[in-house]
Amino acid sequence: MNLGKSIQSLRKSQGLTQEALAERVGVSRPAISQIENNSVRPEQETITSICKALNVPESLLYINSFEKEDVAESQRMMYDKLFPIIQNMIEELGLEGKKGEASTDEKQ
Repeated sequence: MNLGKSIQSLRKSQGLTQEALAERVGVSRPAISQIENNSVRPEQETITSICKALNVPESLLYINSFEKEDVAESQRMMYDKLFPIIQNMIEELGLEGKKGEASTDEKQ
């Protein structure tokens, strides 16, 4: 499971810098870097804040962090079929979050 990679991928899909995400979450940029590099495991509260900042459900963050090695050999064929679909859905959610942010910015 690679939670940091999942966070980084979602952040980048929304065109956010580590600094911008850190500001939204209320942590430092180095903290986001350490999380994305899997140097530290964030507290549950931080994970929740990151998901809110990225406008994605926590469950999708965790699903996105699965790697093939995390799946039992007997389930890998199913993983190979479903994971690309899930990745696409997550990417679309990320883009939706970015669109929602743009419309919020326009209202200000």
